[in-house]
This record gives sequence, structure tokens and C-alpha cells, in this order.
Amino acid sequence: MKATSLKDLDIYDKATIVLSSITKDLADSVYAELGGTLNFAWSIEPRVSAWAESDNDPDSAPKHRVVMCYELARQLYRDVEKYHLFGESDLLEEPYKTFFKAFKYPPVFQNHIDKLDSIWNMFIGALTWVFFHEIGHLAQEHGYIRNKFGGQTLETRIEDCESHGTQELGEKESVISHVTEFAADVEAIQWCVQELIRHFLPKDENTDESILKEFQSNLFLLVCGISCVLYRFNGDRLLEPQEHPVLSHPTPIRRLEVCLPNIFEKLDLGGHGQKLHQLSRSDLVYLCSDAANSAGFFWLWHSRRNYIPDNFMIKGLLQDPFKTSYWKEILTAWDEVEPDIRKIRRFGSSFGILSFTAEFRLEIFKDNI
Repeated sequence: MKATSLKDLDIYDKATIVLSSITKDLADSVYAELGGTLNFAWSIEPRVSAWAESDNDPDSAPKHRVVMCYELARQLYRDVEKYHLFGESDLLEEPYKTFFKAFKYPPVFQNHIDKLDSIWNMFIGALTWVFFHEIGHLAQEHGYIRNKFGGQTLETRIEDCESHGTQELGEKESVISHVTEFAADVEAIQWCVQELIRHFLPKDENTDESILKEFQSNLFLLVCGISCVLYRFNGDRLLEPQEHPVLSHPTPIRRLEVCLPNIFEKLDLGGHGQKLHQLSRSDLVYLCSDAANSAGFFWLWHSRRNYIPDNFMIKGLLQDPFKTSYWKEILTAWDEVEPDIRKIRRFGSSFGILSFTAEFRLEIFKDNI
């Protein structure tokens, strides 16, 4: 049967069911135990935007709200449809065929997943990641943190919007904004990996091969979805890395360089994950990197950019051309705010807290030793 695209109203209805269910689960468990509240709402503002609202009082019970614009859901779904079109047609053009030969996991969709199911799963992965990103801002009370350490005006709302991020910020404002975005990204990754495991990962080591394929395919789609979100929110802004934190959000590549290791670290399970999902640590690295890179090249195709930016591929944080300037500022800022965040943070797994390896820190601060 030929796949049929969802109408806008169907996208909103189906997304509402998913997000309302997640909200209720969190409100009835985590927030109820804290004596607080969590609500979700849609906005009719015609923007690709989502935001987190908090009373900004970390000493009282949390009163949190996540808001998304209908236009965000609509645009993300259409982006995912176009990504599948890219994988089915333009990917077969000679320049792309040549390039993707180097990928261990090229964006060729598995026959065992129906096309509409594949589109839907990638879309829901993207949308729930946005939701949990806002939850990350709320769990760590980033409005309070940005005010205390970045000198920003105390606001009850932190927004992620395609049309934002072009306003000039002071140096301290920018670095604190960047570091809290990374922190919210990692919180979102932890929640999404938990959901991926709950829905798709087998509960024992003796599982049918088709179930394992479904898990691997949906991991690929989740990473593609997250990547498309980051490129969509970045809009037409520069993709090239800057020497220092500027504006309000890091570039998509830098955010992915933080997100991807968090995904395969969590799924590696200290070297024991392969027994459950048959993906070695090396497989996880290739799968996540190839998925993110395929979404990046889709975005170049989709946005009709006629050049490939420098440092556009996922290579690892140590390959960042400005690691000793940009990342030194990020690590210094994180070390400054982390004690307060750990004190404020009232829920969530310890794996949801941003961290950097000792090896990375040693490389970044080696000139200070």
C-alpha cells in the first residue's frame, strides 16, 4: 500500500497524545513526589519554537510548564518526510552515492519498517527530544542559573526558536547560555535513551533478530531526528564553529559532538550493551555518527547551500579547530555553575548531568599545567 502523508491536524492530534502522556507520567510521579506541577501546552504562534516556563525559585516546589508551537511540530514532520525523500531519491545521485560509500550505516531505510512508521518514529524521536530538552532547562532551573552567573535579566521563560539567536549577548551571557544549552541537551539524551530502551530494547539476550534490527533502526532514526531538530533551530545562521561562544546557542555540530558520545556511552553499558543489542562500542559510534552526518548533508541539500562548510563532519571534540579557546571557556563556565546545578536539580538520573572526560580536560588545560 502506498504511504500517505499525514495532514497537519493529524500531526497535531497524534503528537498531543504522545506529549500529554509523557507529561502526565512525569506529573504523576516525579512532580507529585516533589509537591510540584508540570503542564504541557500548545501555542498558535506561527513560529518554530518551544520554551520552558518556571517560577525560578529553586527553593520551592517546582511549578513548570513546557510549551511548543504547532508550527514546530508541523515543520519537524515535514523535514522528516523530506529526509526520507532524500534517502530514497537524491541519495541515489552519483555525488551522494560516492560520498555515502564511506558510511557503514548510510541512510537507506530498512524494508522491515514501513515508510510511514519510519517517518513517524523519527518525528516522535525529534519532538520528544525537544520536550525533554525543555525539561532539562527546568530540572536545572537554567533561568535562575543564567541570571546568577550570566547577568541576564531574570525571566520565567527559556526559549528555543528558529528566529532567535541572532541578538548580540555579552561575553559572559553567551558562554553561560551555551553551557546551559549543552546541559539541557544531555538531560534530553538521557530521557530519550531511556525511552528507546523501554520501547525497543529486548529484556533478555535471547531475542529474535528482527527485534534487534528494529532497535538499531530506531536508534538511527532517533539520532537523525535530533540532528534535524538542531539544524532546524539553527536556521540560516552560520554552521562554522566560532573561536568563542557567541549569540545564544552553539552550532549544531558542536551540540552533536556532545550529544552523540552521551548516546553511545549510555548504550555501551560499560561494555555489556552488546549482549542486549548486538552493537559493539565501535558499531554505536559508527551508527550515531553516520546518522548525524546523513542529516547534516540532508540539511545542506534541503536549505540549498551550495558549499560544504569547514568542520562539518562529526569527528570528536578534540578535532574542534578552536578547542583551546571555545571549549576552555565552556569547561570553565561549567565548573563554575555545576555545584549550583547539582544543588538545585531535584530529579533525573545522574547520567543526565553534563560531564567531560579527564582526558579531554587534560588536553584543553594542558597549557595551564
